[in-house]
Amino acid sequence: MTIERKPSGWLTGAALALAGWWSLLLVWPLLDGRARTVTVMALSEGHLLRAIAGSDVALLEGSGRVMVLAGRSPGFVRQLYAAGGILVLATDGRGCIGTRNSGSAR
Repeated sequence: MTIERKPSGWLTGAALALAGWWSLLLVWPLLDGRARTVTVMALSEGHLLRAIAGSDVALLEGSGRVMVLAGRSPGFVRQLYAAGGILVLATDGRGCIGTRNSGSAR
């Protein structure tokens, strides 16, 4: 006797929601021309430096394969992808961990 188990409906829904969220994060900077600060990831530091050199951006922070950049002209996100950026995510300028000081010390 064999017991068949069907995949859980909530698990499938959660996987679809997660895939949709990541798709939105990846596509949003391309669709929304207002993104001025992005976090860019590349396969290697060399790829990332070539992507930056081929784009109209200013380096804000980062090192290695992940950097936070500010765009200087419209279309800089497309330039980053075309020049070798693997992942370009819109950010608020603080980077992934918020290392930038946003207020005065008390």
